[in-house]
Amino acid sequence: MHPQSARENALDVYQEETPPAEWGGGHEAAPAPKGPSIGRYISALNRFKWLILLMGILGGGAGYAATTFIEPEFEVEATILLEQGTGASGGSRGPIQAVELLKASGWQDLLRSFAIADPVVTELGLFVSPAKTADSAVFRSFGVDQQQLRPGDYVLSVTGDRYSLASGLAIEVEKGAIGDSIGRGVGFRWQPQRQLLAARKRIAFSVQTPREASRAIIKRLGLNLADGSSFLFVKLTGENAERTAATLNAWVEQFVAVATQLKKKNVMLGATILEGQRDYSEISLRAAEAALESFRVRTVTEPAERQTIAPGIEMTNSPVYENYFRDRIQADNYRRDRETLERVLKQGKQAGEITREAVLSIPMVNGDPAAENLRRVLTDQAEGEIKLRQLRETYQDADEHVKKELAILSTLRLASVPNALSAYLAQLSLREQALNATVTQGGKDLRSIPTRAIEEMRLKRQVQVNEEVYKNLNLKASEAKLAEAATIPDVSILSTAFAPLKPTRNTAPVIILGAIAAGIGLAMLLAILIDQMDKRFRYPEQATDELGLFILGVVPIIDTKGRRAAEQAAQVVEAFRTIRMNVRYAADPSRPLMMTITSPGPNDGKSLISSNLALSFAEAGSRTLLIDGDIRRGELAKTFGTRAKPGLVEYLDGTALIAEVLNPATSHPNLTVMPAGARRRRAPELLATPRLSQLLNQMASEYDVVIVDSPPLGAGFDAYALSTATGNMALVMRSGITDRKMAAAKMSVVDTLPVRVMGAVLNGIQLTGVYQYYSYYQDYSAQDEEPVGRLSDGATPAERLAVQGSLRD
Repeated sequence: MHPQSARENALDVYQEETPPAEWGGGHEAAPAPKGPSIGRYISALNRFKWLILLMGILGGGAGYAATTFIEPEFEVEATILLEQGTGASGGSRGPIQAVELLKASGWQDLLRSFAIADPVVTELGLFVSPAKTADSAVFRSFGVDQQQLRPGDYVLSVTGDRYSLASGLAIEVEKGAIGDSIGRGVGFRWQPQRQLLAARKRIAFSVQTPREASRAIIKRLGLNLADGSSFLFVKLTGENAERTAATLNAWVEQFVAVATQLKKKNVMLGATILEGQRDYSEISLRAAEAALESFRVRTVTEPAERQTIAPGIEMTNSPVYENYFRDRIQADNYRRDRETLERVLKQGKQAGEITREAVLSIPMVNGDPAAENLRRVLTDQAEGEIKLRQLRETYQDADEHVKKELAILSTLRLASVPNALSAYLAQLSLREQALNATVTQGGKDLRSIPTRAIEEMRLKRQVQVNEEVYKNLNLKASEAKLAEAATIPDVSILSTAFAPLKPTRNTAPVIILGAIAAGIGLAMLLAILIDQMDKRFRYPEQATDELGLFILGVVPIIDTKGRRAAEQAAQVVEAFRTIRMNVRYAADPSRPLMMTITSPGPNDGKSLISSNLALSFAEAGSRTLLIDGDIRRGELAKTFGTRAKPGLVEYLDGTALIAEVLNPATSHPNLTVMPAGARRRRAPELLATPRLSQLLNQMASEYDVVIVDSPPLGAGFDAYALSTATGNMALVMRSGITDRKMAAAKMSVVDTLPVRVMGAVLNGIQLTGVYQYYSYYQDYSAQDEEPVGRLSDGATPAERLAVQGSLRD
């Protein structure tokens, strides 16, 4: 016998085939890995269903615990009646009263303003919040100095007759004797009674500025006013039912009080303006009367140039005389009014403002249709001034509303009123020129008429005009006084708020369900993350995509104690039939089948796969030899009930003959078992001798199928030597046990050897999820018509062996 290497002997069987350099170890390179499938996610979730259930329960418990720290929310409601469309602007519909102050949208803005919020917050002390509701009585007299207030969290500690005030950071702010003023240095105005602090040792509370408290309440305030409706529904939410109801009631009462006060101010302002106009008109009337009286006194001794028809009747003149004086007087009026308006315009431009009273005191402006635009602009100016005063009652000059109104009023004063007055002056000038031309023409006929009569008529006409204006203004001023005396508010409280007995909004179910959903979602993400980081083999694509192995078959898990044991056993039998078929067609059909079955690590079930596959080949009528190549831990002799010695080790060291190591199996006449033999420390070295290749070549000529059960790839070089000797290898991978990283590392070594990797056998598989399509129809299983020579349960000895063994080595 000439020494030969194991690699050279392994090639004897394939001398007529393609050399190893051309087929690269017998299996193709692994394809590019694909992304995880939906089925894999579902399988991962199913695998961690108890974790998901536990996280859902923990999430529900956490949500329930969180609800104990969330205060219930109460909602109270009050209704306000808006008196819309009342007042003098609505026509004669009853007694004289003031016009409506605001429109519906304006009432809502007023209700949300600080003019309402700040007094309510200050009156009820809403800027202080005790940590315990029972301590509320201590803060009934609590006040603050907004200039010196330092908001924040505070703790008042009482020890005997002494107190200590500390901030939320445990920094002592003040200490003193009970009965003194507390917290003056931080802006408190608080002097609680001694009996209120007697039973309390520690009082925690928080203080904020009244304006911040007002903003917080305004955010919780809800308003509902339908279009065209006179009912304004006001809602407020809070954690304390009684305090929330009291706050809303104080809020609407303050709203009614402020609305009434604003309306009275508005009416008083209008009455004051009318009185000023009336007084100015009265002065003008008195001046006109004095001028007429003075003229008559001066001309009483002069001859009168008039014809008296009857006592008490002045005179009857020709139409030319009447027209002349009428036109002359009208031209004089135009000139006088024009000059007066020009002075008003000039003085207004110098002063920066043209007063409405100065313009409207001129009779021509009040009655001339051509002055309609001027009167309208002056009215807009007066209304803008009133609106500005109203806004300043509520807002500061820096507020956007006040700025906007100031801009509009400035435009009216500086542009609109001067432009309208200039336009009207131009019209008066044209009229005056036309009348002067007429008067000049008529003056030729009336040169002899004394100017005294003309002056007297002018003075009389001035008195009449001023008297008419005074009467109108006096009437309006009297109406304004009556409206001021009869002012009633435009709003009233229709229904007040009452404290509800139960919380209006219960967020506990939402929080609990949300916590459960969050727990389940977190558990699902955790399950998928754990699955992605799991280094164990679990999915078929890990064998096909990552390792590039063809799946020869899937061996399911058998529960021998369950009700479906028979059904599962049938699934196992069908699985090995499929493996047998795939192995047969993966090998060279022209030569006897020799293969090594191994696994990346221990406990993958390679021995069980080897035994059952050998039985399956024997059942199919093939002369089958099962060699226990696991000379380190092999126990196939115990499995089949044969002699354990001598075996493969004794044959390789030359102490036993072939006939001595071949043991026919009692389970099937076509099956022969070669045990591993005695265990020795240097036994693995025997696998590298040429005697192993000679043995396999000889067995290949005597048997149709030779199956070698080898140690795991991770145990040493044993599996590589046996695979090289047989030329074929099948890898067993067990779900949840096989280390994929180790498998990939060991298979990279196999790639360098002249070994044809037939594929992978997946062991310990639950036929659910991604593996559900690897199962077989139980209703379509083969059945015997006559149970002759069968076991009592209908299974052959080979089938019985398939379900007796454990899925572990």
